[in-house]
Amino acid sequence: MGEYIDNDSASTSAARTRKGWRQLNQDINAGQVPALAFWKLDRTNRIAAKIMEWIAQCQQAGVYLVSHQDSASELNTATAGAKLVTGIKALLAEVETDTMSERQLASKRHLAEAGFAHGGMPPLGWMAGPRVVDEAGRTGVRLVPHPVEHPALKDAVDMVLAGKSLAHISRHWQEHFGITTAKGGPVYEATIYRSLVSPRMIGYRMRQVPEHQRGVKIDLLDYIARDASGEPVIAQEPVCDRAIWLRVRRLLEQAKTSRTRRPWGSHEWLLTGLLHCQCGERLYGHQKYRTKASGERVPAFAYRCTANKVRGPGNCAGGCTIDAAKGEAFVLGWFFSQITDDALARARARRRAARSDAGINEVVTRLDDAKAERDALLAKQGTSEYRGAMVTMLLSLIEDAQTRVDALQRRLDAMELDEFPIDDGPTLIASWSERDITEKRTYLRRLIRRIDALPGKALTEERLQIIPVE
Repeated sequence: MGEYIDNDSASTSAARTRKGWRQLNQDINAGQVPALAFWKLDRTNRIAAKIMEWIAQCQQAGVYLVSHQDSASELNTATAGAKLVTGIKALLAEVETDTMSERQLASKRHLAEAGFAHGGMPPLGWMAGPRVVDEAGRTGVRLVPHPVEHPALKDAVDMVLAGKSLAHISRHWQEHFGITTAKGGPVYEATIYRSLVSPRMIGYRMRQVPEHQRGVKIDLLDYIARDASGEPVIAQEPVCDRAIWLRVRRLLEQAKTSRTRRPWGSHEWLLTGLLHCQCGERLYGHQKYRTKASGERVPAFAYRCTANKVRGPGNCAGGCTIDAAKGEAFVLGWFFSQITDDALARARARRRAARSDAGINEVVTRLDDAKAERDALLAKQGTSEYRGAMVTMLLSLIEDAQTRVDALQRRLDAMELDEFPIDDGPTLIASWSERDITEKRTYLRRLIRRIDALPGKALTEERLQIIPVE
């Protein structure tokens, strides 16, 4: 009458989803399964306690169990003898599985200590080589350099040391090595980042790396295979030496966490932090690809509101989006027209007042505390702690924390502006193209407090309202 298929492992140590098994038990609880046939009892589960619990559940639901290898009377009788026999079989199945698991783990540990691969997808830059025998007489398959990906990683190391972005590396890989995603686009920057910070770059063999958890940072060097003497196992030809790799990892980490960095990406998001939607949330840069009538895929850049993503659906009804090129051109035109002697004098006075207001370290500390409070409140969205009318209070607390973050960030920005003084407006305009993104953003904050953006399809200059610093 029906079939439930479950291809996941039933062992205790396997990562399981078991969709077929879950659906079967849902139908049993719903009274839709009068009888059930299976090959052998240990195919249902390999944990003795759960097998006994499941058989009792089936008996209570009136499900008749039929096994090709087990006695029907043992499965469908609630006597002590039947329970004893069934329990012994279930326990033997669990012991067998644990024994197999221990043997397989020991085999994989043995292969790791010898620097051999034991299945899985080869990492970017290497591929499986022929079976070899090492000096200790152990046999296995080692990873060998990929003819295309390995040189690409070497180029990536040189480009990071030269200050190039991950987006630049991605385009370089596409143009010079033909390395792309499955859809033919540039390799994702996150993929390049993970490859460059992996200890595999210096030949180490990774072992039992835990699953990624958001907000949990681990040191990958703690998860490398080591030999009997405790030394790291060199399992494949390295891309670079350890000193260079540590420099690359440090540069990538600094670029990822620095507040003043040029963001990794193919576009300089000039207005990030200044653009605000009518709902109160900021607009952030978003990149996607559009397909022309000719079939050519071209990147498109825009700033869009993130209120529905951060606070939940329905918080922003407008869905404000601003074309990046048009919005930045309009704001720069306004900015260049405002660089006058009077405006510069007022900016210098505001900077002196900000620096005398409080110490920069104190402001930084207060800003970090406010951000931590905001992030903690955001993490509580959707939890059982805030339900019903409490959701409104939670949103109010989040908004209050965000307001304090914005105010402290503006004060900190003003206190850090001494690094980029505007002494001469025409000189700044002439050298604008030579400035990096950090300087450009800082100069804009001298004269612009915020930019309000309206939703709709009107002209960009009609949808943006620039609010100058008073």
